[in-house]
Amino acid sequence: MRKIILASKSPRRKFLLEQIGLGFDIRESEYEEDMTVMSDPHELVKFLALSKAQDVARHYEDAIIIGADTFVIFNDKFIGKPKDEQDARRILQSFSGKEHEVATGFAIIDTKNNITINDVGTALVRFRELSEEEIDNYIATGEPMTRAGAYGLMERAAVLIESINGDFYSVIGLPLNKVYVNLLKMGVDALKF
Repeated sequence: MRKIILASKSPRRKFLLEQIGLGFDIRESEYEEDMTVMSDPHELVKFLALSKAQDVARHYEDAIIIGADTFVIFNDKFIGKPKDEQDARRILQSFSGKEHEVATGFAIIDTKNNITINDVGTALVRFRELSEEEIDNYIATGEPMTRAGAYGLMERAAVLIESINGDFYSVIGLPLNKVYVNLLKMGVDALKF
């Protein structure tokens, strides 16, 4: 069985790979993100995922490395983690009753066979109309402060979401179907673990 390495400390990515039965180790990338290397968000999220995977791949001669990065995109701008509660409020107010995009870039590197796959999964997320009280109550949980886009879909923010159109798992942090299909191309079938 090939050694598989997740180049991320994200608990959500770890959970998703465990969910499909994949056995893997974790080695966090030391790559320093530079959000200014390109302006197209879909190309940038792929580039950052690839750079993280490449950073970890250099430590392994025979392994499959999985790297990923996720962006929230609204009005053609990246929305990161809020700076403070006021910023979280501004972000959540801007999302209220509207749609934004979530894009997760991923890279899979087979270091033995020198194969690299780099792609992106996307989804459109629509928030329902939120009251000021709901926004304040959600901010008071502290959850928005550690999440890009100021919300955690798999946590309490689930009640704020009206609909998701596209790759649900990209919103969580890893487009599982695309990752699985590409791992199959490398001879790894998570369903056989």
